[in-house]
Amino acid sequence: MGKFTGKFNFFVAIFVSVALILSCSKLKELDKKDKEKEDVTKEETKKDDTKKETKSSESRLYFCEQYKNGEEIGVSKRFTPGWLTVMIDLRPAGKTLGTGKVELRISKIKDEDGSDISEKIIKTVPFSVQADWDYTYFEDHDNLKFKTPGTYKVVCQKVDGTPIVECQVEVVPK
Repeated sequence: MGKFTGKFNFFVAIFVSVALILSCSKLKELDKKDKEKEDVTKEETKKDDTKKETKSSESRLYFCEQYKNGEEIGVSKRFTPGWLTVMIDLRPAGKTLGTGKVELRISKIKDEDGSDISEKIIKTVPFSVQADWDYTYFEDHDNLKFKTPGTYKVVCQKVDGTPIVECQVEVVPK
């Protein structure tokens, strides 16, 4: 009976040792996976931070109700029907307009319910500028008027059609 108990204890000890070894290797695998996830998360965070930095250094086209005495009044992405002032700010990107003539191409891309529609060019409005400008505004009470609700895309482009900067604006019912 002593031989049997000794052999049994030996097999139990072997079994426990194997179980511990397997458990430790599983723990190492889990730890490795956690570190990989952590590295991926850090990398994604780094990419997001880079995107944020890039965004803040991008050229901008945006809208306001009026530009008066060097001040942008009523900057927004949503307006009621009427005329708007179009602002261009290329300073964050360190760019300039690079041409003496630009056009604002206005097209409607969504109806008043927010449903996508076939892009419909409403008009193209020419402006004279200076090539070295990196910040300017455009006011034209007749041609920069948004008469009906919907979402519009406005592209500031060179006369050859090369886009400089663009943005969307939503016009909502009064």
